[in-house]
Amino acid sequence: MQIQLTVSEDYADARLDLFLKDQAGDDLSRSTVQKWIESGWVRDAETEEILGKNGLRLRADQKLNIQLQPKAESHLEPIPMDIPVLYEEEEFMVVHKKPGIAVHSGPGDDQPSLANGLLYQFQQLSSVGGNRRPGIVHRLDKPTEGVLLIAKSDRAHAKLSAAFQNRQVEKTYQAWVLQSPVEGQGTMRLPIGRHPVDRVKMCIRETGRDAITHYKTEQIVQTQTGRKYSFLTIQIETGRTHQIRVHLQHLHCPVVGDSLYSRSAKDYAQFGLLLLAKKIKFPHPFSPEQYLEVEIDLPDRFKTFERKCRSY
Repeated sequence: MQIQLTVSEDYADARLDLFLKDQAGDDLSRSTVQKWIESGWVRDAETEEILGKNGLRLRADQKLNIQLQPKAESHLEPIPMDIPVLYEEEEFMVVHKKPGIAVHSGPGDDQPSLANGLLYQFQQLSSVGGNRRPGIVHRLDKPTEGVLLIAKSDRAHAKLSAAFQNRQVEKTYQAWVLQSPVEGQGTMRLPIGRHPVDRVKMCIRETGRDAITHYKTEQIVQTQTGRKYSFLTIQIETGRTHQIRVHLQHLHCPVVGDSLYSRSAKDYAQFGLLLLAKKIKFPHPFSPEQYLEVEIDLPDRFKTFERKCRSY
């Protein structure tokens, strides 16, 4: 299947492999798109020249044709799993990802992932993400719960990925955090990159990628022992790995239960990470003038924390 992508101003002078990685989904491996390039599946739409170098620099408004590889037989094991479907059409859907399950398996994690469950529950999924990521357009962290877009066809995957790249997707989160931001609401625009020492973590660093997070404090709880917790509504314009968690840690307000970015996570183990991808709004992939909005209710564990935290 062939799809066409247009290079936006944000990606002017960007590497070809990095551009394609972003278009194919937040968590598609860079090695996969490099194989596309090295196999001659990427061409300039106007000149039909094969773009065979991973580091080729792109220009704004350049149009690319990508001939997606045929769907190979999947080696991913289908595993029964409870995956509630929140909204569904023939070529895409929105599901409720439960906390504690990875969207797909990764290095050092051989536990069943959402991808295993999707493969079991649905006969048709897009092949853009390869055998390990069927249907996966974007990603949520393993401990994060919430709404997740899934593509059933390659053409829907391409359209949805383009909507993410063009920042047409509105993602709204809610979270309980330790302490409270000095400002009741604000915007953080700080670049995020891999931690130089602890490779599991991300951090604020000048050489990182642009990351934009908006937050608003909805509620502040002062406990009987003098602790303070805040309930925030958060919107992100970019989708960097651990973006919300890193930005909130930078505000000295880590998410409650965050085992990577909060030293007190073990005190809240019964609740898990209290970060919820609550709502997603996106243009219909085949009727872009129509926007779809899917939202889930606040889980019971969030409500239980609100009741119990006052006595902490």
